[in-house]
Amino acid sequence: MDELTRRQALGALVVLGAAGGAANVAAQEAGGESPHRWNENERRDRSNCIAAGMTEAEADCWELFARAGAVFFALPKLHPAADAEFAAAMHVIQKELLSRPTYRRYLELSRAGR
Repeated sequence: MDELTRRQALGALVVLGAAGGAANVAAQEAGGESPHRWNENERRDRSNCIAAGMTEAEADCWELFARAGAVFFALPKLHPAADAEFAAAMHVIQKELLSRPTYRRYLELSRAGR
């Protein structure tokens, strides 16, 4: 079996995250609860995300991504730079998620003619 390239691994992570997010959105639209089971620390972190202005789906994405990161860091180390590179990639995605509440508010104000 061929080894995955970093690009292929990141692509697979994006697909898995999108699938999880889609499942959550579908559950919310159906009036159900999130299909994810969060532990106490994850619930607290998720609550902080929502208090900071994230939507339920954005908070789910944040937690799913955090779980994916934990799984990655538990994998056997293949290269000494892998952890630092993955952490840098995680920070890019975290910044995107953290910026969404502010950008959403900016758009609301712009549409209101302010």
